[in-house]
Amino acid sequence: MEKNKLNIKQNVLLTAKKVFNLKNLIFAIFIISLAPAQSFANGGIGDYLQLLDCRDIQSVPSNTGAESVFAKRCHDGTHTIEVQPGSRDPSEGICGPTVGTVMLAGFCGKLYNPFDAQDLGYFGDWTPGTRPGTMKSGLNRLFREQSRACPNGQWRLYGESNGYEFLNKSLRRMRTQRSRYTKAPFVAFVRSNGMGHHYFPIVNIYFVRENPPRPRPRPDWSLGLPSGPSGQERANQREEWLNNRRVVRTAERLNESVASTQPTRVTSRNINKCRIAVNNYSKQRVYTCENFLDMMDRANDVWGLGVIYSDYTYIAFDPR
Repeated sequence: MEKNKLNIKQNVLLTAKKVFNLKNLIFAIFIISLAPAQSFANGGIGDYLQLLDCRDIQSVPSNTGAESVFAKRCHDGTHTIEVQPGSRDPSEGICGPTVGTVMLAGFCGKLYNPFDAQDLGYFGDWTPGTRPGTMKSGLNRLFREQSRACPNGQWRLYGESNGYEFLNKSLRRMRTQRSRYTKAPFVAFVRSNGMGHHYFPIVNIYFVRENPPRPRPRPDWSLGLPSGPSGQERANQREEWLNNRRVVRTAERLNESVASTQPTRVTSRNINKCRIAVNNYSKQRVYTCENFLDMMDRANDVWGLGVIYSDYTYIAFDPR
């Protein structure tokens, strides 16, 4: 009986993969919902080890009549973009365009307004937010159209079924690829609060000397950026936000000692000393590698996404 159930589930998943396209998206998700689901605890994205301020360097105006944003530089020389809290569109967040502009700065040396990227449709599709496939094509278009200084190559969508494979391939790529940063950044697809999703620009994977302190979650309103009002109400909120916004003149540094000799591979023996740094809007977040893998793994446990994407989904640059 159990064997028959397993065969039925496998056949259902195979059928869903074959028929999956835009026209029958809802039908495919319904099919997946028939299979036994796994339950995961919410949380994790708030369990970072450090939340570091990045210093203000300049305002980035819009070329489309949208809002200006603030470019910031973190302690390691990487960039992040601060935008006004709240999305201008209730169905389209700004995390995809913001991550895309961080990649443009990291590889091409150009600061670009994410609202322009949003208004010009670089990261827009028929779904709420930005699908990983759209993230890939949007990055390729952004690099092709917005800077002649971008390196030759293509952004590609990758997926791994094993967390250690993801970490070790990422370590090699970040160390061997050339970019404007010390290590080549890339984009990770993670599960955020509740059933939502988020993109993080990974700017470093490294090891520390000691075992990790216990994560201490603190409020960070830069993560979710819930949908906000439009029109005059948003303009009034922007005026208030700008008046209260604090200019950061010094970037915060890590409070853990980085290992003088960096391992070339992540293993079960050293993963507790492995860290992932991501630039999220106005700040840099530092996670344990174990916690970050958990966030990536849970990204595909809702909306039937496990049919389309691997457990660890990411978008990285492939140089020619």
